[in-house]
Amino acid sequence: MTSEILDIPIIARGRIILPGEDAVEYKGRGGADFRQADPHRHIHDLVLGDVSRLADLHDTPMAQIIDLLAELGKRLRLDDNALLQESFALALKAGGLAEPILRGVYDALPAMFEREMMTGLVDKTIGIAHLDGWVPGPGAYANTSIRAIGTRQLHITAGNVPVVAAMTIARAGLTKSDILIKSPSNDPLTANAIARTLIALAPDHPVTKHIAVAYWKGGDDFMDSQVIRTSRIDKITAWGGMSSVKHIQKYLTPGIDLTALNPKYSMSMIGRDTFESEAAMDEAAIGLATLAGFYNQTACANTRIVYVESGTDEESLEMVIALGRKMVAAYATLPPLLSTPFPTPNRELEAEMAAIALEDDFYHVEGDTLTGGFVLSKFNDRVEFYDKLNNRVVNFVPVDSLRDVLKWCDDTTQTVGIYPESIRAQWLDLFALAGVQRLVSLAGGDPMTVYANSHHMPPGSPHDGIEPMRRSVRWVVDMRPAEATAALNIAAE
Repeated sequence: MTSEILDIPIIARGRIILPGEDAVEYKGRGGADFRQADPHRHIHDLVLGDVSRLADLHDTPMAQIIDLLAELGKRLRLDDNALLQESFALALKAGGLAEPILRGVYDALPAMFEREMMTGLVDKTIGIAHLDGWVPGPGAYANTSIRAIGTRQLHITAGNVPVVAAMTIARAGLTKSDILIKSPSNDPLTANAIARTLIALAPDHPVTKHIAVAYWKGGDDFMDSQVIRTSRIDKITAWGGMSSVKHIQKYLTPGIDLTALNPKYSMSMIGRDTFESEAAMDEAAIGLATLAGFYNQTACANTRIVYVESGTDEESLEMVIALGRKMVAAYATLPPLLSTPFPTPNRELEAEMAAIALEDDFYHVEGDTLTGGFVLSKFNDRVEFYDKLNNRVVNFVPVDSLRDVLKWCDDTTQTVGIYPESIRAQWLDLFALAGVQRLVSLAGGDPMTVYANSHHMPPGSPHDGIEPMRRSVRWVVDMRPAEATAALNIAAE
């Protein structure tokens, strides 16, 4: 290891494979270069060809698995875990999140493994009884039993927020599944560090023996063709961009199920009544700043477009501009663990903003990509570069009615912030039908209240409109003859 390149091991089901003579160097983002054993030479360490080897995890009671994961969570405190500290330093360099925000993310890792939360998560989405044994049907259907069976999975994780790594490892244990995690280049170490912490805790536990972690470049046809085979993989969960999902689809055959957690776009909607008082505008502005600003607008749930019930006459647009200015001012009130100014500008986005600023008949532009800003469309349509909005820059779009927003909603629309609350009942079902996956409130008047109200969900809540854990298992039906079932019941007595 040199002062510039970090050695990262491959994790292979309880084994730690350090880079040696076969080491490959990778160019990480932000200059965070690293070295790893050549994954091409470790295909058989990374995949589980013999599915019967899942029997040890299949036979482990869920109570024991939850006990292990809860103990793992206690060891994921950043201040006490040298492996996570190394991961944190690399993610800070490669991931793009400011130090206070990233620290807040890492500080949340232990909570993801709390016993009550995990128990509720697995029982709500699958059912502990269905993972621990065959559950017979009621009454006349007692001869039919159903069980949830763990599978062999490939997880292509995203690196914009490191909680994805922890979520993936927790879900693997809670579904009694064997997983291979392909780490992202902007966070190549978090999943690795958590897996090594688990090895130190319980090297021979079945959960530990069914976690593999490695990095290889996206688009590596050799790796993907060797890993993605029905003899080695049952399920794939792919986070990230459309290009990576399209690449993976080349290898899909019957017998391999893909759960694509594609990029999502989120927005907010402001009702006409917001402009009836300064207090309402202030509250809405704080809500918008929070939903646009948390994690510095790197998450799918961040607001990037704000649809406002407003006319396009000069007086109406001035009211929207006033709201935009209040939002930008509110960025300065966000606590550092949620959002911070950017150290360097987003040159691509600033070029787009500068270009349309010249078209002042159609757009109004304020702010920048360092402290935040907004673009007001002076007509009923979003900017062409809406998918590039970042650095706490949003696009305000006036609409005659919020019903007009339905045409921009589909399966890629994740989180919608609404204000005031009085409009929720009117639009809830229509937007649900249009594809929206989560509606949250902009009300509260305090950034942490708004953030908590938009993120505090019951264990087992849907993710991007689906239940990934339920899709991660195989549901098997055992149908016995009625007389055989009766005989079994008599024998049991």
